[in-house]
Amino acid sequence: WFGRFGLGRLRVPKFGLDRLWNAGALASFAMAFAGIAIGSLATYVGERGAAARAAVTQAFPDDSQTISVENKAFIEREKIVRTLLTGAPLERLPLPDFVSRARGKPKIIIILDDMGLDHAAFEDVLELPGPLTLSFLPYAHGVDRLADAARARGYETMLHLPMQPQGSADPGPHALMTGMTGTAFIKELEWNLNRFDGYVGVNNHMGSQLTTNEAAMKTVLGYLKHKGLFFLDSVTTGDTVVRSAGSMVGARIFSRDVFLDAEVGSSEAVIRQLALVERIAQETGYAVAIGHPNKTTLGIMGPWLTTAPFRGFEIVTVSALEDIAKAVEMPVMAAVPDLRL
Repeated sequence: WFGRFGLGRLRVPKFGLDRLWNAGALASFAMAFAGIAIGSLATYVGERGAAARAAVTQAFPDDSQTISVENKAFIEREKIVRTLLTGAPLERLPLPDFVSRARGKPKIIIILDDMGLDHAAFEDVLELPGPLTLSFLPYAHGVDRLADAARARGYETMLHLPMQPQGSADPGPHALMTGMTGTAFIKELEWNLNRFDGYVGVNNHMGSQLTTNEAAMKTVLGYLKHKGLFFLDSVTTGDTVVRSAGSMVGARIFSRDVFLDAEVGSSEAVIRQLALVERIAQETGYAVAIGHPNKTTLGIMGPWLTTAPFRGFEIVTVSALEDIAKAVEMPVMAAVPDLRL
């Protein structure tokens, strides 16, 4: 793969459930009647309260027919991605209808997460050929200035929303937690979303715990829909309920296909994952990859980004997912969360 990607001259750049139910009822009441956050967007709902559930139904019509996992195109793509991730042959799988309707160069979306903490790494990222999508942590120092600089470079920006993980890992300050009251949850959500502007969507930082909680995710996704933003599930757990929660509130949901650098510090792993990204894009028309601004990943990304167009791929930013979804008349979703690594 070093020869194929032109890496022979590698350059490394410098550089409590019960409480949540109560919180759901509280937030539903507060948002519907006091306008604490978004007026009538009463989405933070647990399993109690018929009135609260009715408010959600009224605020968000059921769009499940358009983003259901039963959607034929999603099922077709799921089969292909599952097969590719498990290494099985594809010979007997037919070309999906949505791929044939969206002919053209296979598209690849590269998202770099955790942006803003390491300013030297940010400068190295700006030297990479684009277009890329940079997802900034809202608590990063000077994040508004960095996001502006990224957009001036022609990159797109996202907000990397801190969410509660499983275990003891620290997601950082102002993270959304399942044990919060409804008022505290909305306050922290607004704090994060107001840290900078110009971003096209949101994805989760950590969140292996929060993204399994339907009430919490309906709150987040309902809020984002109200603001005209999509959510891209980083898929940090195979038990994510983001897709189903998004269906309930009518939010636009996308998902990543591949993590590039789950094996931290391994150039071979990044090269292997990029090869998988290319294969998924070839077989399904697009692929979504997430990486991080570390020396190993950036050292591989530079030559790969330079040579990918010569191998027939189009590198696009994350908002292209919206165009793809419209073109194929289906929501763009990645498949098989428990297998994506």
